[in-house]
Amino acid sequence: MPGYLIVDGYNIINSWEDLKTLGEESMESAREKLIDYLMDFAILWDKITIVFDAHQVPGGVETRETFHSLEVIYTREKETADNVIEKITHNFKGRNNINILVATSDRVQQEIVFGRGAHRISARELKILLESIKIDVREKYTDNIFLLDRNSLDSHLGEDVRDKLNKMRHARGKLKT
Repeated sequence: MPGYLIVDGYNIINSWEDLKTLGEESMESAREKLIDYLMDFAILWDKITIVFDAHQVPGGVETRETFHSLEVIYTREKETADNVIEKITHNFKGRNNINILVATSDRVQQEIVFGRGAHRISARELKILLESIKIDVREKYTDNIFLLDRNSLDSHLGEDVRDKLNKMRHARGKLKT
């Protein structure tokens, strides 16, 4: 799924029940959990950017943190996440070779980014997509473990060869002590 995923951070937090509940106790914890969750999927996209509003923070300046291909942006005072997302999508407008996906349930924002050539996905659809990816990876990983077990060297050795190798391993261990 190469491309660029842009996430409206607080929109997702307020849309996903587990993050919303956590955010009622500690918004910082909810932000960290969303960042950690998306970090698990960072390998699937060329870049992921999560944008959090800080527009109501007096004197706030834009800050950016980068964790490999995941970037977190906190907006400056009087600038919303929507403003930043619109700037990002505007910068990529007309570049047909870049697949941009914006995750937000804000209908107005969805229409704006769609008009700039980006794809849009709601918070609910993002959750479903990421959960399905998790299931696919888990199934493929589990299948590969079973394949490894069936194709292990040990399964192709005769009992006599296994015994000789075990004796050699135990003898080698005695020499070291």
